[in-house]
Amino acid sequence: MIKKKILLIEDDDWMAQLQGEILAEAGFSVRVARHAHEAIALIDAKMPDIIIADVLLAGATIFTLLNELQSHHDTGEVPVILCTSIAEQFTPEQLKTYGVRRVIDKATMESDALTVAVKAVLGG
Repeated sequence: MIKKKILLIEDDDWMAQLQGEILAEAGFSVRVARHAHEAIALIDAKMPDIIIADVLLAGATIFTLLNELQSHHDTGEVPVILCTSIAEQFTPEQLKTYGVRRVIDKATMESDALTVAVKAVLGG
């Protein structure tokens, strides 16, 4: 069975390591980007099946990158899960144009929340 490829965009090293380990233990192939430029390079190298991203990154938000991804046919098809501490600030309607399928609140998430969300979004 081919592992589904996840691109995790998270600038907090501890959080990135924790989330990456949880997803890898669940059987996913995980690559981590600390910022948008690194994410673009990783996407260009190998298209992910899904993107999990924090909203607040060092010096920027994820929305510029997501807008850019949505402007291309191939990257616009990649589903996005936001994992953020400001989840309550967004409505599904606001996020739909960015390819966001789920929002997970970092402050209240359970340890299996990412795995459950990825499986739900990818259909299995």
